[in-house]
Amino acid sequence: LVTPALGGTFLATCALGCVGLGQVATSAAAGHSPKPVIKKVKVADNSYSPVKLTISKGSSVNWVWSNTNFNTHNVTLLKGPKGIKKSKFTSIDGARGLHFKRTFTTPGTYHFECTIHPSMNIVVTVRR
Repeated sequence: LVTPALGGTFLATCALGCVGLGQVATSAAAGHSPKPVIKKVKVADNSYSPVKLTISKGSSVNWVWSNTNFNTHNVTLLKGPKGIKKSKFTSIDGARGLHFKRTFTTPGTYHFECTIHPSMNIVVTVRR
């Protein structure tokens, strides 16, 4: 049986000589967007984990500060898609037990860093 990777029509044959015509619809082919999700990012001493995320439009990212942190950290949007207000994607400073959740409704690439520790970076890519 041969099935296309994306939605469409296909011709299938089997070992017994049968032939069939079929059609496959995927969420992309049917015009549906992937279901929004919530992704977790750990804010630990001197690192975000993971450092790269790809999410669909309407999904959220929840940054969670580790309870074992000794240092203060933040999440600050350095650069994002045109029209995005940096202040809406900037957390307060904190060391332990904080949560900072944002929903991404504009596709594009978002670059974040901890302004206290500029080596802490994460890139969030939002797909349509």
